[in-house]
Amino acid sequence: MNYAIVDIETTGSYAGSNSITEIAIIIHNGKYVLERYQSLVNPHTTIPYHIQMLTGIDNEMVAEAPTFKEIAPKIFELLSNCIFVAHNVNFDYSFIVKEFEASGYNWKAPKLCTVRLARKIIPNLASYSLGKLCQNLHIINNARHRAMGDAEATAKLFEILISKDSECIIDATLNKTKEQRLPTYINEEDFLKLPDTIGVYCFKNKEGQIIYVGKAVNIKKRVLSHFSGNNSTKQRQSFLNEIKYIDYLESGTELMALLMECQFIKKFWPKYNKALKKFEPKFGLMQYEDQNGYTRLMVSPYNKNANVIQFFERATEANQLLLEVIDKFSIDPILCFFYTEGEKSKIENSKLPDLEEHNTKVYEAIDYIKSKAKSFTILDQGRNLEEKSYIHFKNGQLYAFGFLDIYHQFNNIEDLIPSHDKCIGNYYMSSLVLQYAERFPRKVINKIQ
Repeated sequence: MNYAIVDIETTGSYAGSNSITEIAIIIHNGKYVLERYQSLVNPHTTIPYHIQMLTGIDNEMVAEAPTFKEIAPKIFELLSNCIFVAHNVNFDYSFIVKEFEASGYNWKAPKLCTVRLARKIIPNLASYSLGKLCQNLHIINNARHRAMGDAEATAKLFEILISKDSECIIDATLNKTKEQRLPTYINEEDFLKLPDTIGVYCFKNKEGQIIYVGKAVNIKKRVLSHFSGNNSTKQRQSFLNEIKYIDYLESGTELMALLMECQFIKKFWPKYNKALKKFEPKFGLMQYEDQNGYTRLMVSPYNKNANVIQFFERATEANQLLLEVIDKFSIDPILCFFYTEGEKSKIENSKLPDLEEHNTKVYEAIDYIKSKAKSFTILDQGRNLEEKSYIHFKNGQLYAFGFLDIYHQFNNIEDLIPSHDKCIGNYYMSSLVLQYAERFPRKVINKIQ
């Protein structure tokens, strides 16, 4: 078994928009070095000044250097049938994969990360950067931030790790193909604790802040899928580099997972979650008071700051409800606005009705609309055999959701709902619950129309 110990210098920190400027490969059999290879690489782009200062590699040095495509056959030959080893391996690996793909090569290899291995084999150090490890382990590196200098230092570090690996951690890591795909700074113990069940998972940064929330039918499998592939965009690289901790909550059902995911996003607004704008309602029947004190009814595109009586997906449905209450409560149409072809439509009239009489009719109409709103409870399976999940829908809105002991008996579920289960739902969450209730009527109890 041979190891290809690799180090590269690049024009930037992520593979998607940057290129290699230098590469060094040391072929090692676990006991000694078999072969060394080093080359500058023409990146076909300008090297940023701060990178020149860090590495000492400037534009003039790489101007006559070969491109990666020109040296790709040699690099492919060296890396084939080897275990790919690097310090913070995913960084180097992502660049090599990108360059091979651009050169017409289909390549992949098992990986070992000397950062992760050092944490296991030499625990409790303050830092596992290559520079600090060299300092602590008395490894001499006279060419820091140059490919061969860092590759030689990584090779020496790897030899020390092999010599200290009394628990066969290196072999065990190679056998755990899933764990090889975890980003360097994620604690493997966090990953191994993840269940193969339905629920939500949270990625947290080093400060413990939630940066991403997701739902999954299989939490462990879904989490792992985030780290597979070689998408090398700047956003993905930043995302992976920020993840430090993984947390999770089981949910029992997929609907509960969806609701929990929405609640987490609403509460924490994680930076890598896209806002659920596509799930917001498109229209609403709204009420407002004009300058003369008249309470008006208006169908309008969704506005989160408006006083909305009821949400709708289509304007025609809202217009129909407005027509219904105008007719049922004899409300003067002059004070109502319909929505048609992208604008509000007002029925013109020259005489305003009596203020108090009009407002009374409008409030009666609003009470009537709210009285038509659905109320019910969904009981479903829980996270284990000793509990059941519940979702309580009240007056057309999601009121609470959580878990109950399977032996609880109740006449009014609201007597059992703890304060932390109560929630402020949104249109998307309410739509999910209503659709589920229609699909699974046997799970619906205490239904009130």
